[in-house]
Amino acid sequence: MKQIACIGFLLFSVVALAIDESIVADPCLTPTACIAKIDSVIDKQRGPGQYPSAAEQAIIKKLLAFGDDAMPTIMQLLDDNDELIARVGAVALREAEHIDKKYLPQIVRGLDRDVSWLAPALAKVGTAEAAEIAVKAFLASRTSPGNQEAYAVRLFGSKALPAILKAVRCQYGCNHKTYYLLGYVLGEMGDSRAAYAHALIDIAEDRSSSDDIRLGALSIIGDLGKPASIIDSRLIALKEQQPQFTTAINKALVGIKSQFAVKVLVELLAETDDIYLLRDIAAFGPIAVDAGVAVTNLLTSKNSEAKILVVRTLGYIGYSPSIPYLIPLLNEPNDVVLNLVTAEALGRLNAKSALTELTIAADSHWYPPVRDQARKAVKLIKTGQRYENKTDENNFGYEYFNFQNFQLKACEKITLKTISERSEQKLYKSKSSEKLQSLTYNTVILGYGADDEDAQKAVDPDAIIEVNANNIREIRHNIEQVPDLALRVKNGWLAGSNRGEWGGELVYIADNGASTIILDENIEDIYKLGDRYVAVTGLSHLGSNNGMIYHLTHHDTGQWRAEKWLKLPGAPHSSWFVETGELLINTSGGGSLLLSKHGLLRMATCG
Repeated sequence: MKQIACIGFLLFSVVALAIDESIVADPCLTPTACIAKIDSVIDKQRGPGQYPSAAEQAIIKKLLAFGDDAMPTIMQLLDDNDELIARVGAVALREAEHIDKKYLPQIVRGLDRDVSWLAPALAKVGTAEAAEIAVKAFLASRTSPGNQEAYAVRLFGSKALPAILKAVRCQYGCNHKTYYLLGYVLGEMGDSRAAYAHALIDIAEDRSSSDDIRLGALSIIGDLGKPASIIDSRLIALKEQQPQFTTAINKALVGIKSQFAVKVLVELLAETDDIYLLRDIAAFGPIAVDAGVAVTNLLTSKNSEAKILVVRTLGYIGYSPSIPYLIPLLNEPNDVVLNLVTAEALGRLNAKSALTELTIAADSHWYPPVRDQARKAVKLIKTGQRYENKTDENNFGYEYFNFQNFQLKACEKITLKTISERSEQKLYKSKSSEKLQSLTYNTVILGYGADDEDAQKAVDPDAIIEVNANNIREIRHNIEQVPDLALRVKNGWLAGSNRGEWGGELVYIADNGASTIILDENIEDIYKLGDRYVAVTGLSHLGSNNGMIYHLTHHDTGQWRAEKWLKLPGAPHSSWFVETGELLINTSGGGSLLLSKHGLLRMATCG
């Protein structure tokens, strides 16, 4: 199987490590004496990619105290064939205040040898040539963007501008990830971002450049964030003059939090079904209150995820006219997650008119996290306090989507006895694998890959294939699937499969062998609960943790249909009947729940 690195999930970022201030410099009296001690303090257990040990740092600290007099000695360390010793020299260089440009060729030789921790030393040289070397190294490194090369470019700040602009114009060559990498490092540029914004819009406006380069420049403007908002009027003018760039310009306006961005987002919300635009609106906070009408109108959505994000967004932007529409959602019986986000939204809106309903929820809602959130909302409304955002603006997406982290453990056992289903009615792989083999059906596994995989392999046959928003493509594999479980129904079986991140499905398999896919979801189990058939579904993977119970109906046409019934506070990982006739559902992070045949949920009592 190919290795795929998916860009867009959690990216590792190398911190700017420094010599520990608490470390006392080694007592060696001269640079030569210091270098003579290196062999005796090198920690052979630490790999070249690890930061030096305390003893090694003590020698580095003393070498740096000698100033320029120690530089030839440090270069001698860098040139050593032992990569651990060379690493000591590299760290000394990256921690130096200044390095004479005459040492640049030796630093380049060290980079060519892949000496760890060395790239930031280029910024200590600080010349235009060194900046160009740093930018080229960053774009060429297989470990970019979260690496020492990125840190080196960041250290240059505005001094890297000429080299960065050459890269934007593809003077060093462009590939599938060039603009992604440039956007990443420019987003880390701090006070230099405004200068980069002006330079990038100059390229975008330059009609003598190719459209690909102009689009590339536009694509990374948004990564500069708020400091680039100084060019928003130029972006609007370019959008009017050359509408072919509209999509890229809209994205840039949102990224830099332009004064025009909320209007753009509302327009896009009306034109598309992209519910994640709600996150972008919410990120503006009360500045986006004018989007309130458009957002409130989406409360009628039948998409449960969309409704949750609508409620969340209304709370963040402070649109108080939505309060009367939100209050009923506090007790929506089919969606406990909606109950929870509604309680928080009413708190953010300082909804005094909702205090009665919030107090009732705080006292009597069946789910503990909803009670807790309602109590918090009541307290803040009564005291006039405000919610504190838990992350900075650059990580707003993490906070916005982190509303289902209940951290409730499922019971190891409960006080109610288990009731087993009849084996002729219910098949499981662990007990009826041969029978389930006879219910094998055809399905499709969806995967994702890079449409430029061949080009990436041509550059480096051993490289991990990278997939990002610009090159992703859908891949379909036809397979024969043996179900994980099956429930007997009239004239056939309801069968379910769960392949984790690779999906699953609910299938009706008739006694004549014909199969029909009813639902594309990971199926934890299927039951006859009272007079209705239900499927317990969901997936917990990476940052996703979703669970849903579907109501299954058989129509006169012979077709089975699945309709969303109850949203769970986490993905189900096991379930069974108990002596009360209820269905016990153990969820990931959402606790153990009991579901009655009437659709009522309550918490199970752990034994």
